[in-house]
Amino acid sequence: MQINRVPTGIRELDEILEGGYPAQQGILVSGSPGSGKTILATHFLYRSCQDGKKCVLMLTQVNVESFLEQAMSIGIDFTSCIKKGTLQITKSFETRTNKIYNAARHGSRIGFLEKDSVQSVQDIPDDVEVVVIDNLDMLSLYHDMEEFADKFFTINDILFDKKCTTLFLIGPEESGQKLAIAQHTSFGNIELSVIRDSVTGKGMRQMYIPKMRCTYLMLEPLNYKISNKGIKIEKIFQRDDIINYAMRSMS
Repeated sequence: MQINRVPTGIRELDEILEGGYPAQQGILVSGSPGSGKTILATHFLYRSCQDGKKCVLMLTQVNVESFLEQAMSIGIDFTSCIKKGTLQITKSFETRTNKIYNAARHGSRIGFLEKDSVQSVQDIPDDVEVVVIDNLDMLSLYHDMEEFADKFFTINDILFDKKCTTLFLIGPEESGQKLAIAQHTSFGNIELSVIRDSVTGKGMRQMYIPKMRCTYLMLEPLNYKISNKGIKIEKIFQRDDIINYAMRSMS
């Protein structure tokens, strides 16, 4: 079945995903700190803004200035997007920080802090086409597994009803159970990792896409680097190439 796609902002990834992320669906991007989750989302937001789509970025762990500085470090300037209104950044981090400060002053519990996350998603304007939630870690932190599942299912459903193409970013958690719930629910999964080469001892980044519905996947890991131009996918490991190389070496 032919479905609409939304460009990722990364040429090589668009080729792998048959043109981009499946439109109006929720895609989960997981990975450890430093793997490039936010940068992957930055490429997506910038390309979507350039294409004239209205976008919303919900930041839960960094402030707006830090995000914009990181974007500038890879050559992406969102100033015109914000002025034109194609990008709206919600200040969830600052709001939560203020709540923590006030709760501490009054001796209150802080377990309520993420309970308005569903309302924040409901408040997204109906003309928004692209949403990035960076990230789900705070939702995971303040809720047990059942509560997290209920919240995530609800948020995913709301954004589906709004016909938004969404990236959910999430880091590792000790049990892995909440991550598994989010992976099962999402339309697609992209896993980013930082690994150490056992031979050279050097660190390397890899991307693995185990699930992307309505998309033919090779299920091969992708090497990528992060430079001052953002993410660059370097090599696709394909068995046929390896076999052909081995046969040429033997002849």
